Amino acid sequence: MGKICCLAGYGTLSSSLGPGEEPLCLALETATATASVALLRGERVLAVDQSPDGQHHSETLLPMIDGILSAGGYRLEAIDLFAVSIGPGAFTSLRIGLATLKGLAFGSARPAVAVSTLQALALTACRALPALAPGMLVPTLDARRGEVYAAAYSRAALAGDLGALTPRVAESVYGPGELARALPEGGTLVGEGARVVAPELIAGEPGGWRVDYASPGVPDAVAVGLLGLAGAAQGRGCPAGDLVPRYVRRAEAEVTRTAQSLEPN
Repeated sequence: MGKICCLAGYGTLSSSLGPGEEPLCLALETATATASVALLRGERVLAVDQSPDGQHHSETLLPMIDGILSAGGYRLEAIDLFAVSIGPGAFTSLRIGLATLKGLAFGSARPAVAVSTLQALALTACRALPALAPGMLVPTLDARRGEVYAAAYSRAALAGDLGALTPRVAESVYGPGELARALPEGGTLVGEGARVVAPELIAGEPGGWRVDYASPGVPDAVAVGLLGLAGAAQGRGCPAGDLVPRYVRRAEAEVTRTAQSLEPN
């Protein structure tokens, strides 16, 4: 990945690190019903935790963060870099993750890096399935209403290497037909959204689309941390307070208000 030196004018990591020392990164992933947190020293994973099913992120996130820091004997002040997934995903869950990260980073000069949830899901799948064949990888998350949040990455290597994923189709909300038009050659669907669109896609183009049911359904914080470190190396660090969620779709309440405003009096 290379040594991280400067972050787009927002301070330097090198000033807080000893000779040859890798940055300590705290990563949060809250875009889905399963939240996770990870602590990394460079690319080495020190600790990771995942929320129990059915528990709200507002109840589990801070205790998980405290747990992984305490387990390693670290204090929050030791963190050199924060990374968080910013969507697309569940609106409330994204807001909780960002608000938590901003609270943790408040008053510090430590940079934060925003990470695409779908890119994190793609990397999670690559790391979990090292034998996944090269080709078009399509990470998907359930967006409800028969649609998915999706993107597409061409995968040129068998290892879970960050550089092996090249964006090909922009992340957005897709129904099966829209996804087929955006990616006529098909691809390998991974993530929880695959079950939403796979039946129609495979029925329409049986030779082009595949589903890897062994892949993780949601992204994990380790992938968020790795992508955050890579983003920092590219100068994409910023104050945590500047981060905003990437919803892709408007909130249901906003859609309703717009429709009501267009109704004749």
